[in-house]
Amino acid sequence: MKKVILLLLFVTLGSLSAQSFNGTFNVAPLDKPRILLSDTLRILGIMVNFQEDRDAATFGNGKFGSIYSQNYGSTILDPLPHDRNYFESHLEFVKNYFKKVSDNKLTVEYFVLPDTFSVSQTMRNYSPAPKSNDFTPLGNFSQEVWSIANQLYPTFDFSQYDLFIIFHAGVGRDITLPGSLGNERDLPSVYLSENALKEIFGNNFEGFPINNGNFKITNSAIIPETESRELSTLSGTVLFEITINGLLCATVASHLGLPDLFDTETGISAIGRFGLMDGQSIFAYNGCFPPEPSAWEKIYLGWATPVEIAPGNYDINLVTKFASQISDTVILKVPINASEYYLIENKQRDASADGSTVKYKIGENTFVKNFSKDTTGYRSFDTDSLAGVVIDVDEFDWALPGSGILIWHIDENIINQKIAQNKINTDKNFRGVDVEEADGVQDIGEKFFTIFGDEVIGEGTELDLWYNGNPSKLYKNRFDKNSRPSTKSNTGANSLISIYDFSANSNKMSFKIAYGDSIIKPIYFLQNLSSEQSKFITSVSDNDDIFGFVFGKDLFVYNGNLLLDSVLAFTDFKPVSVQFGGIKYLIGVTYNPLLIVPSKISLWSFDGSNFTREILALPFGVTTAPMVRRSVTETYEILFGTDDGKVVIYDLNALAAGNNNPKNEILIRDNTTITKVSSYLGKIVASGNFGSTENLSSLIYVDNKVINFDLTLILDFVNTLDSRGNLITLLLAKRANEFKIIEVSDGEIIHTFDLPYSADYSTITLADLKNDGDNYLIIPAKEKLFVYNLRGAIADNFPYSLSDDEFNGSVLAADIEGDSKSEIIAFTKKGNIYALNGGSGKIIDGFPISIGKNNNSYPVLFTFDGSTCLGVLDSTNNFYAWKISSIQSHIDWSELYANRFNSSFLKNANSINRVEDFFPKNRAYNYPNPVYEGSTAIRYYVSENSRINIKILDLAGELVAELNDFATGGFDNETIWNVKDVQSGVYFARIEATSNSGKTENVTIKIAVVK
Repeated sequence: MKKVILLLLFVTLGSLSAQSFNGTFNVAPLDKPRILLSDTLRILGIMVNFQEDRDAATFGNGKFGSIYSQNYGSTILDPLPHDRNYFESHLEFVKNYFKKVSDNKLTVEYFVLPDTFSVSQTMRNYSPAPKSNDFTPLGNFSQEVWSIANQLYPTFDFSQYDLFIIFHAGVGRDITLPGSLGNERDLPSVYLSENALKEIFGNNFEGFPINNGNFKITNSAIIPETESRELSTLSGTVLFEITINGLLCATVASHLGLPDLFDTETGISAIGRFGLMDGQSIFAYNGCFPPEPSAWEKIYLGWATPVEIAPGNYDINLVTKFASQISDTVILKVPINASEYYLIENKQRDASADGSTVKYKIGENTFVKNFSKDTTGYRSFDTDSLAGVVIDVDEFDWALPGSGILIWHIDENIINQKIAQNKINTDKNFRGVDVEEADGVQDIGEKFFTIFGDEVIGEGTELDLWYNGNPSKLYKNRFDKNSRPSTKSNTGANSLISIYDFSANSNKMSFKIAYGDSIIKPIYFLQNLSSEQSKFITSVSDNDDIFGFVFGKDLFVYNGNLLLDSVLAFTDFKPVSVQFGGIKYLIGVTYNPLLIVPSKISLWSFDGSNFTREILALPFGVTTAPMVRRSVTETYEILFGTDDGKVVIYDLNALAAGNNNPKNEILIRDNTTITKVSSYLGKIVASGNFGSTENLSSLIYVDNKVINFDLTLILDFVNTLDSRGNLITLLLAKRANEFKIIEVSDGEIIHTFDLPYSADYSTITLADLKNDGDNYLIIPAKEKLFVYNLRGAIADNFPYSLSDDEFNGSVLAADIEGDSKSEIIAFTKKGNIYALNGGSGKIIDGFPISIGKNNNSYPVLFTFDGSTCLGVLDSTNNFYAWKISSIQSHIDWSELYANRFNSSFLKNANSINRVEDFFPKNRAYNYPNPVYEGSTAIRYYVSENSRINIKILDLAGELVAELNDFATGGFDNETIWNVKDVQSGVYFARIEATSNSGKTENVTIKIAVVK
């Protein structure tokens, strides 16, 4: 009958592990690994009975040995007596396990107090309610146990021990088996860390006082005498044998800082038998022995160091730990982005090729058995061939479900966010420590039901490992962006990683790794460039990979992955760079209004061999980023704005010669702080703030004309040319809590439109997306990326929306597809990078890619090796560079302020796709349609400035509304119809356009209103 039960458990995989811990084991884990004072962990065990009971909701009567209703002898697992020798035998297993899996980095010593005593109440009184997360009863149980121990052992030195285990009578409320009468009020097995005890007793908890208060116990593990239990079947009572070795190993690992890796909200497996901290592993071989900890668990505890590779192409040889030499790679780390990576290990169940050798004790006698293969009586769910207490196994990875290359997907963002709540693996779609299951069916922890109605929980099989010859139908011996599973990041981005050509199973396995796809290829990845906050990046010259990074105020110049030079206190603003006379320059400015000399200009130059640094004091305070322009004499000029309302112009040659006298000064307005400066063909554009803090206003200066804006802040501006070559300035402005775009031309405001919701606008971007003669304004707003023409009409196929992320304000633009139209490159708070076709609004093939974290500083586009490339610095100062196009085409917006000159200017757009028809009927429509609430935008195109008349008619031909507007030629224009007071129905909108030259055309469109 026992064999039938075992088979039933094997078929219904969830029965043993799905209920393990009924939610959690390590109740409140540490947020980082515990640092031991030495390499030795000392464990103290104590044996505790309860008051006798006849409670049907618990196994036994509360006393040691009472769970067995008959004498099963010594040939079972965990035979009686359950005394000090018995528990120390289990701790001997723990000692041997951690000695091997830590590579001798951890020594376990143990001692079990000799006497057994009883607490004051029955088991039920110390048991949390089923499915409760309130562990106060267990805290009270621990408090009483150590209080009694303090009285019984007044001279025993408890301070010599680190981990304190309470071995109690009965079984644990950790597993549910078929035929069980229920164990709703047994004690769940848990490790109560200091964090957990503070949650129970309050933050002032310092420990349970012992040794007359001279020492305080700050942790307690609650472990049953056994997990074996009697099951009632149709043929009578059967003893199901489950032992506690795995539980004890999980206890030590929890004390060392490992969190649970199963789903702690359900108890269901999340990593199967591929690591330690999962119910499947803890109860592998019926609890006799778990596999070795996973690669992540060993690294987290400091027992292993992976070999990390940089982006590139590799032929890898990976050796299983058991057969490795010093020079062999055992764990490989393959970075995906700043927070995600793969850990790859070669796992072999029998590296020594001699079967599995098990050492166990029955009483004082030790026995050894060898099993050449999996066989009846020695399988993960069947251990009838074992008896007593298992104290050692030659290779713990025999507990694995199979052999091969094991690939772990690690997401440090998830781990860091969830470890304090012990929920690293509660979301099956986004686990912090996840097995990439080679069979293509991500089913570890998934629930299934057989045709008989039995629940099955996926636990992981030999098909989940990668090796040539894996018989799974979906297995392709390749792991890439198109495989199943794929190498995409947890945010769905293309990791650009392919791992393929896995060899057949052996102690030394080979495979290949390649970074990049047909277009996008990583160039380099620089880690932890500075501990200071990143502020700015700028490229230094064309077709080069020299960059200036600003961290805090300090400049660091890199040539590829090589640090060329660094300059302290270089700039408070984004520097400019320029190449002149064969010399590369970087120019920055510092500003401190409290100093007598408030600002200094810093020049860094490089002639290909030598560096030169020049610092010049200024008699005024510079309050803008510098800007470079070419003068009429073909030399370069540097422009700054000041805190006394001026734009100051310097000659670059004079500055390089140490001359700090300005070439020219232009007073914009007294008592004004200039906030930004740009220039085009000698015309200067500058913005400034003036007035009190409570009444702050702004101005824009364009070619000797000033426009003032009361109670309004100008956050940014950009410049471009319209189709007739006129200078257009577009302002990003804020008044109260509203944001808007203001268009200025020839000293006048010619158009204004409101922006959608957001409090995060800071910069705006221009790009030639359609080659229709006009540039477009690109503005991210939370989860949407808006694209407007210069009259405020939304571009076709926009906005682009994210489902579970937000854009962060950084936008670049360049032609990376080779069709002369620019694509939009936008960045999100989760670290994804999108490239969108400006015409269709669709994602470019190969994108999104990911850096895993937000980017603090504005990214940069640059040209190198005949290609357009992208450089991004994440919030932890890791720098990524990719080739993102196989061509070197035009770049519209390459950096903050447009380019490395800080010009904030984009030339006029290509007009090869300009629409010449006066009033094309296919360009007239409304959106949204149907209209559910609020209003709808009626959209139309005219090639000439025109008057617009729109009549809205119902189905009966009755006039519902009449709208009149003015349309700018050469643009899509919009007129808003407010449907607040309009009933549901179908309406006709007759749009008539009459140009200034007398042309007249019309079109009728249908509009549905649904309320």
